[in-house]
Parts: sequence; C-alpha cells; structure tokens
Amino acid sequence: MHDLLISLDGAWQMATDPNNVGRAEGWFHSPRVEATPVQLPCALQEYFPGYHGLVWCWRTFATPPQRAEGGRTLLRFWTIDYAAEVWVNGVAVGSHEGGETSFTLDVTAALHKQGDNILAVRVLNPTNDPIDGIVLKETPHRNKSVPHHTGGSYNYGGILESVDLLLAPAIRIEDLFVQPDSQTGIIAIEAALDNTTTVAQRGQITVVIEPNSGGEMLTTTQVACELAPNRSSIHVQVQLQQFKLWDLHDPCLYRVSVRLQTDAGPADARTVRCGFRDFRVVNGYFRLNGKRIFLRSTHTGNHTPVGQVIAPRAAPDLLRRDLLYAKTLGFNMVRFISGVAHPWQLDMCDELGLDGLRRITGGLAVG
Repeated sequence: MHDLLISLDGAWQMATDPNNVGRAEGWFHSPRVEATPVQLPCALQEYFPGYHGLVWCWRTFATPPQRAEGGRTLLRFWTIDYAAEVWVNGVAVGSHEGGETSFTLDVTAALHKQGDNILAVRVLNPTNDPIDGIVLKETPHRNKSVPHHTGGSYNYGGILESVDLLLAPAIRIEDLFVQPDSQTGIIAIEAALDNTTTVAQRGQITVVIEPNSGGEMLTTTQVACELAPNRSSIHVQVQLQQFKLWDLHDPCLYRVSVRLQTDAGPADARTVRCGFRDFRVVNGYFRLNGKRIFLRSTHTGNHTPVGQVIAPRAAPDLLRRDLLYAKTLGFNMVRFISGVAHPWQLDMCDELGLDGLRRITGGLAVG
C-alpha cells in the first residue's frame, strides 16, 4: 500500500507503426494526428483487427501533488504484451520485456511541476518477422501463432492490464514476502526496502498479524532497522501460538501487515495474505496437512471472447465465474496452462479453497 493510487485506465489514444519509424520521428513527444481513441486495458487487435507489430499508446494525466517532501511518483504497468518502452513528457523513463509480468518505473524527475503530462508507450507485439531483433517463436508466447491455426491461440498483444500512478514516500517498502511454517506457527517475513534519499536512515518495522476474515489482532512485533541509501532488506520472524491450517473445505488465511516508520517522512505499509499448510507426496500419494487427498484438477488458458485473455467490458466477471464454477463442480485444483495466472486469480483460489497450480511464485505461501 502506498499513500495514494491513481488509475490511468480508460481513455487513451493508439496508432499503429507498421514501418517502425515512430522512435526515429519522435512519436513519444505527442500523439499522432491519426491516433484512434481507445479504452485501455485491452488487446490492441480489438481496435486494429488482424494487425501485429508495433503500436504507440498515449495518455495525458495531471501532475498529482506529493503528500510529503521527497516523495516519489511511480508508474506501474500490470501487464504489457510483449515488450514496452515508456516516455513521460518526451523523457525516456524505462522499458520492459515480458508479456505476463508487471513492472514499475520511477517517473518523478520527468514530471512537470504542475499541469498536464504526456505518457507515451511503444508496444511491440512480435510477429514472424524480426522487429528490434524480436521474433514471436523466440519469445515466451503461450501458444500464439501467425497465422492463427486450429489448436493455437491468436497472436494478441497490447496493454492488457491496468496502469497505475502511485504516490510513495521517499523511503518505502518495495516488496513483501512471507513464508509460514505449518509445523511451528512461525511466519518468516522478508521486506525489501527502498531508500531514495542520499543518507542512511533509522527506522522501525511494525508487523501485525490478523485473521483475513476480520477480528482482533493476533500478535504484533516491532524491530528497529537502519536503511542504507538505495535497496536493502530486513528479515523478521513472528510466532503465532494458535493457528488453523488452510484446507480445501476451510481455507483459513491470515493477513500480515508491515509498517515502516522513519524520521525522514511519512510511514509506508504493505499487506499480504498467507495460509499454513503442508502439501507433499508420500509413498506415491498426495497428502494435504498429513491427510491423503485425491486431486480433482481442471485447467484454464484464461480465454475469453473479444479480449482473448482479459474479460470484455460487457462481461467483466467471466474469469471469476470460471473459478467459482470449478469449485462448485467439485474440482480442488486449477492449472493455469500455457501462461501465468492473473494475481487476483491466485488470491481467489486461496479464498475458495482451490489449489491454483502456478507457473511462477505467488498466491498462497506453502509451509
């Protein structure tokens, strides 16, 4: 959690760049006259059917007031498929390659002190012909192909998930990882910290454990820390004396909140959820928390009409319904094939009592 989140979803402009001239001609300074109004996030083919290659996307946003001196303005993209370059007011602020992972850029220095800013994003949807040395078949690309064939997926691309503007303090919690131990009740916590000032700062970490369903605080602990400039990390262990195991029929979750307070400015906080469980194979049989279980698994490629892997605006809950139906039909595991689950899907599996088989680390922590 940062001090303030501003969504940049909604009205953007988009133009194709089939000849790859946009960067050389400075398209990052302002939208093209021929740009098409679009609603993002979406697959670019929703507005340019049959097109693959380069597109440019533009969005104007006002400079938000910082809540504290030295605060940072961060730009977060949840998913751009496949490669992206980003400019703010004509200043290059970063790039990213990978069609299913999020990335965050610090754009503080590129913002105008007041008034509007121009955000420009160059998006590469790879094809069979090299663009910037990138070819579709040489990238992680699910089962997309050009031309499309039976049994394969259409070669979609674009800004597929939300874009956020985050106002963060100068010293913040960059990331949070927790590992609960179902044998001992200990939750091991690792917090990645970012000190954007030029000097070391003294701080205090406060950890609070609560039931995810609400109720009284279960335990809290405080640890002093010193934060060198740039990145550092801190490790804390918290003991729960009484705890319930996560089970398919009783998916008990705990909320772990970490707060960082320093003398340099306002506090920052992050919250994640976790559950205690033990899942393993013993003598050829699956066992959850010591009891043998039979896995009833289905799979999903997260396919939807119109949006390919994002639900269309007319029916935004399609992917959520898939998981609810799987649980209702008696499945206890979902495999996300040929790609990565949306983060919220892993959270939903945790809540429903579904074991979401992941391609990357995430969701329920296994103890």
